[in-house]
Amino acid sequence: MTDISVGNLSRVEILRQEATVQRWLRDKAPATQKNYLANLVTFQDRSGMDGDQFMAWAKTVEPVRVQDLIDKMGEGLRPATEFNFKIDMRSFLRHNGYNSLPKAKLTYTLQDWHRGYKKNEVRELLRFLDNLPHQFYVYLAVETGLRAKTILALRYKHIAEDFEAGTIPVAIRLEPKFYGRKKSAGYTFLGERSVKLLRDCIKEGLVEQKPESPLIPVGYSGMYDALVRARKKARLDSKIQPNHGLRKYFEDALDAARIDRDKKMMIEGHFAGVRAKHYTDREWDELRKLYREAYPHIDVDTANPELDKKLQTQGDELVAMRNEIAGLKATIFDLMQDRRKKS
Repeated sequence: MTDISVGNLSRVEILRQEATVQRWLRDKAPATQKNYLANLVTFQDRSGMDGDQFMAWAKTVEPVRVQDLIDKMGEGLRPATEFNFKIDMRSFLRHNGYNSLPKAKLTYTLQDWHRGYKKNEVRELLRFLDNLPHQFYVYLAVETGLRAKTILALRYKHIAEDFEAGTIPVAIRLEPKFYGRKKSAGYTFLGERSVKLLRDCIKEGLVEQKPESPLIPVGYSGMYDALVRARKKARLDSKIQPNHGLRKYFEDALDAARIDRDKKMMIEGHFAGVRAKHYTDREWDELRKLYREAYPHIDVDTANPELDKKLQTQGDELVAMRNEIAGLKATIFDLMQDRRKKS
């Protein structure tokens, strides 16, 4: 967007000073504010009106004319950009008490289908990422299903409890602000591969075991560029989204594991209006059990998920059997002690 300065202030800074714009941006995330302002600048470029002027004009004409102007100002933009532009301009009016707009059939049709990575494609991608934090990022993305910005916001404190206790998979315990929004984080875990790479990062001094130490010491643009380069070198389908394709891999893996649908939604962060809650240790353990069942399908380095799943089940049964035997031995020992005391 064009950024014409007036005095020492940029256009965006000038727009931010308007009461209508401040009302619109209030309590919005920084990324949302940036997108809103970009569309408002586009509107100003095309209509000649800033936020306050647009609001004042809208109150003097028929609502249908307001919608006509929004539609006209969006003409010529790319389909996805036009869709977001119209949504944002209507949002601007609503946040300023203007609720008379006619209903609009705003739908966006994908111009192309974007699938997730397949297991062999993730392995190929990793072959062309020789930077440890970049590799760790990919494993984090495919093993947690978290979105890029959430992964980059992860701190050591979010995984410290289980990681330091040696509990695998490691629960990612995020603050409430990460939940209960449109693109919410899920109640998810670090799998075995991610935990191993985390240990490597700590050993190399890339991650400190301090509460606020970031797990991924890389910025969004740097990570995105690295993924694009690796995808190109690996000659993978360019339609695979560099970041979101990793999340889709995770979702496809949970589908293949056929776990309970409602729990799957919780792990993925698809709450559909359900109020986020603070999970107890018992509830985390229930989700952990499901995650472990699904892990053979999630694990990038597993060639035969069904075989691994069977071996894991047998291993769990063996552990349970050993625990049961240990319990019986303890019971027998106590009985024998009681008998000796009585005799």
